[in-house]
Amino acid sequence: MARSRFRLSVVIPVWNGWDLTEACLRSLAEHTPGDDFQVVLADNGSTDQTPTAAPALGQTLFGDSFLHHRLPGNLGFAKACNAGAKAASAAYLFFLNNDTRVTENWLPPLMDGLRADRRLAGVGPLLLFPEDDSVRAGRVQHLGIAVADNMEFRHLYEYFPPSHPAVLRRRTFSVITAAALLMPTPLFHAHNGFHEGFVNGMEDVDLCCRIAQKGGRFSVVPQSIIHHHTHGTEGRFDHESANLRLLRARCRDAREDFCGLLREDGFEPGLTPWLDLAAQLPEPRLAELNAGLDATRDADRLSALLLQEPLWDQGHARLTALLEQQGQPREAMAVAYLRSLLCPGLDAFRECTRLLRLCDIHRMADRYAARLNALEHTLADRDGLRKKANSLLHTTRDDAVRRQIETFLAE
Repeated sequence: MARSRFRLSVVIPVWNGWDLTEACLRSLAEHTPGDDFQVVLADNGSTDQTPTAAPALGQTLFGDSFLHHRLPGNLGFAKACNAGAKAASAAYLFFLNNDTRVTENWLPPLMDGLRADRRLAGVGPLLLFPEDDSVRAGRVQHLGIAVADNMEFRHLYEYFPPSHPAVLRRRTFSVITAAALLMPTPLFHAHNGFHEGFVNGMEDVDLCCRIAQKGGRFSVVPQSIIHHHTHGTEGRFDHESANLRLLRARCRDAREDFCGLLREDGFEPGLTPWLDLAAQLPEPRLAELNAGLDATRDADRLSALLLQEPLWDQGHARLTALLEQQGQPREAMAVAYLRSLLCPGLDAFRECTRLLRLCDIHRMADRYAARLNALEHTLADRDGLRKKANSLLHTTRDDAVRRQIETFLAE
């Protein structure tokens, strides 16, 4: 690569959504000191004010370090990122979604983390949901992607509080998101960038898996924090099924690590009644927590405990009941909603649906009711569940999960 005055190229793929892009650019200007980075806006033929507003704001914020790379149409995430990377001129690439906002000191921990471990192919920040009025505000959106059975990719510890020890621990992954991904430019090009057969989904998983097959690893640096709105681009999931089929055809050897990662943090893999893999508390810890639950009447104490034990289902249920008894239905609904995300179960979904209706949040209540109805039909189909159990038995490599499946099949 020819010498460049830039150390870092921030590549931001966009298609419309100027309000989000503007906030992202302003956060970069505010929290990225120095003049050794460039910003490459890979514009997928936006039809809103982006084509006119972006060059003007970019020049104001970054001067000649800003490049508005206009593409002929909406070519999708992969092609936009690849085009932006080709137009970039720095030694490192940082792919960044336009629905993000960086925070103070976001960059130095990433650069330090990548340089400190030669085994790392790339690093990312801790992504949190934005600080808004929603229930998930400030909670974990992404700290790495774990691989479960049958090539199921899931965000590890999503919705956990960011202060939790499991969130703050450094670990390596086969996959992290490209919503915010730092990696050396030569490495990205050596692997031919993002595969352009994907359409707005799974491109990052595919790239990471290809690099992991060659021995590369990835990590999230929790000292670097970026807020991520998630799904800010219209049509984000229009091609989800096709993308998943393509991924499974291309990356058959993704290394399963979900169960092992849970155990490293003191949790256990378990199964929901409908046989989905889920993170759970170990039985001794659960029994210890439940032993003192009947005497607990202090909502503040329970709230504090749940920050330490976000997978404590009975704790969420008790706090929900206490808050409703105290005449705080919206606060109770918020706890019930978090419970449904962290500890999925029929009781959790029923309670959340009831409280959503009590709080006149009917659209979300309808979605929960539909999901609950689908799950009840699934549970009523014993033959279907047994077929799913037998399929899992042949794909899972974790002995404890296998024993749980065998117990289900023996019932």
